[in-house]
Amino acid sequence: MTVTEALRTTAKATAPRQVLDTIGLLCPYPYIRAKEALDALPAGASLEILTDSEATACSSVPILASQHGYALTSTKDGEVWRLVVTKA
Repeated sequence: MTVTEALRTTAKATAPRQVLDTIGLLCPYPYIRAKEALDALPAGASLEILTDSEATACSSVPILASQHGYALTSTKDGEVWRLVVTKA
């Protein structure tokens, strides 16, 4: 691997991602905003979604990610879910 390739790999791994805060919003608004934000992102970009809606975290966003072949990770800290969706 060349230095240039290593820098590209590092840049991709540490590239900032957009954050969408939907805490306090009731369904279906977190889903709608997440879908709009994901539609606007280029392939390979990530969106971090913050939500306190269990339906959004456990159902609607995972289904959206699955339908489009996006990668999804989720964690929960107290009452807040942190979902990271990466477009394919």
